[in-house]
Amino acid sequence: MQTVVINGTPRTDLGKKATRALRRAGNIPCNLYGGKESLNFYAPVGAFRKLIYTPEFRFAQIEVDGKSFKAIVKESQFDSISENLLHLDFQELVDDVKLKVSVPLRLNGTPKGVATGGKLEQVIKKLTILALPKDLPHSIEVDVTDLGLGDIKRIRDIDLPGVSILLSASNPIARVIIPRAVKEEVVATPAAATATPAAAPKAEEKKK
Repeated sequence: MQTVVINGTPRTDLGKKATRALRRAGNIPCNLYGGKESLNFYAPVGAFRKLIYTPEFRFAQIEVDGKSFKAIVKESQFDSISENLLHLDFQELVDDVKLKVSVPLRLNGTPKGVATGGKLEQVIKKLTILALPKDLPHSIEVDVTDLGLGDIKRIRDIDLPGVSILLSASNPIARVIIPRAVKEEVVATPAAATATPAAAPKAEEKKK
């Protein structure tokens, strides 16, 4: 899994005035917790681009005052108007402590139902999971090649050792939708086949 290195500076003044000054200077105030010690630090906003502005799930390696911490982003705060990043909370990775995170769900392959006119729909884009740091996947991959028209993949179809998915097993994650035109074609074909034999006797009666 990709790790983004963040070179931070300790925060000594945690007041509102100091926080505003940090942001005006192009820095983001951050907190780190979950390990043996908590840490308040800041870093330039550009240091977080590859960590925040991406659909990928990534680790952060935080370097502050000669110490190194491996962590994940637990919460991010943005300005409601400008959408600028304002604050970040990090949770330190501890080997024997499970983490609750959201990771991308990716569908692999082309369903066989698409070849016969169906349309693949991804119902869920991200999955919330619980796992130890060593078991955390950067994404969850699901093969959908076996899906036919009207078929559905559900949470229960995902098997990841060491990972608990925090959603009901019956929740759909992907399905092959049958478009209206295909439905009408399927319905019309049997009807036409039934009508052909019935028309034959009428033709014979006319000959008589």
